[in-house]
Amino acid sequence: MINIFTVLNYTEERQVNFAVFQFEGLARAWWNVIRAKWERERTTWTWANFIREFNEKYLPPIVQEKREDDFIRLRQGALSISEYETQFTKLSKFGPELVATEQRRVRQFVQGLNVEIQEALAVAQINTFTEVLEKVQRIEIARVQDVTVVQDAH
Repeated sequence: MINIFTVLNYTEERQVNFAVFQFEGLARAWWNVIRAKWERERTTWTWANFIREFNEKYLPPIVQEKREDDFIRLRQGALSISEYETQFTKLSKFGPELVATEQRRVRQFVQGLNVEIQEALAVAQINTFTEVLEKVQRIEIARVQDVTVVQDAH
């Protein structure tokens, strides 16, 4: 939704209206209660306020903590670099302090990589997440090619 809002240059209030327009059933009933509360308390219709209310209802602290733990424990394992990066990015919003700076984001990402890839990165100069992603993708491609060459030799 955020991408849609950006492209269409939606105001904060319009962003909220667009999101709640899609609600049905229990979600619509929940929103009616929140809307009445906002009107009573004169709460500004911002996306941040909406997300706060939404998360309080549909993403309670115990779920958020579980997702943060999932992020902290995330390891590449059998995932491809692309699959690992997708999971990393998806879960990173649950541990924002762990990726608050580019340096911390890179460190967290690298710590979850398989050891052999971490070792291959040890001598690399990495300053941005984009750089680390490019380097690990190159390492992955090289390793796949090495395996293919070895298999073809047999």
